[in-house]
Amino acid sequence: TFPFNQHKLVLNSFKTALTDDIFHRTCYILLECDRGGSSMCLDWREICDGRIDCLNGGVDEIQCFNLEINECNENEYRCHNGLCIPKIFLEMNFHEAQCLDRSDYFAVPICERFYFNFNLFECQEYICRPDKGKFSCGNGQCVEDYAQCKNNRHLSLAQSVSVQGNLSHECWISMVCLTKIMDKIENISCDEFIQSSEIIEQLKSCKFPLQFPVIPVLYGHVTFLYHPKDIDNIDVTLSLKPDYICYDEQLCDFLTPTFHNGTLTCRTGDQMGLIMNAELTTWKSIIDSIKPYFNGCITQHYHIIDSRNSSLYHCKNSSKYISKYRIF
Repeated sequence: TFPFNQHKLVLNSFKTALTDDIFHRTCYILLECDRGGSSMCLDWREICDGRIDCLNGGVDEIQCFNLEINECNENEYRCHNGLCIPKIFLEMNFHEAQCLDRSDYFAVPICERFYFNFNLFECQEYICRPDKGKFSCGNGQCVEDYAQCKNNRHLSLAQSVSVQGNLSHECWISMVCLTKIMDKIENISCDEFIQSSEIIEQLKSCKFPLQFPVIPVLYGHVTFLYHPKDIDNIDVTLSLKPDYICYDEQLCDFLTPTFHNGTLTCRTGDQMGLIMNAELTTWKSIIDSIKPYFNGCITQHYHIIDSRNSSLYHCKNSSKYISKYRIF
């Protein structure tokens, strides 16, 4: 006879429910969101999260600056994201946060300890803090860009930025595998493509300088431009580093561009943390290297900002204005 472990059976069923179908989850349908032709839809937690997800004018972040300048009443507590909750909630013995961004709860939340294994409703009702720049897994969990979600939504993100666009099939395959943005493409392991020794020849079919991915990799405006000088000597065990990091200069007016390509304003990779001899083996390691340079960028083009507004603080060496309540 085999021992029957009811707890393990229930736990496994929860895990299965969390990871079964990553591409068919709840979508927010009240905004028409263009994610660059991918099948990934907009999750409600991605609205006003401090990062542009919709490429059609950043509709998911429009008017969100109003939260930054929002003032709460005396009997209210101001959450980090600008929303208000009654102060009396802070005096009550809740075991979880009442702010959507959890900024009113200072203990280690029960959700962080248990929601990875149990699909708890109360854990799903939270959003990522806008200032952290993290990716929403669509279940209340927040992770660094391209890090692993327990429900595997990060795979949707990788697939969404790996769309072929106007690239030739050979060029597209080589870029996906050499940048290591995905482990598998068209149900074939990238290791197989690389070991076939044809991957470098396929890369030569690309027309350089080449933007890849064809959509932004960060914040709705940061893109990568590739123009490799010595293709035959590329180390296929490392992630192919972009030669230029391009961005919206108006959103990052503290970053002086040193290279222009058409309408793109860019800086060289080594100016953005991608040192030539750095051995970066994953796509995420490249993202992690360049992301800090854009922490001071604003999300949207501000129409009018009154610098005398007493509720705002202008961050040093940055384009950002933030609520004065966020500097304490």
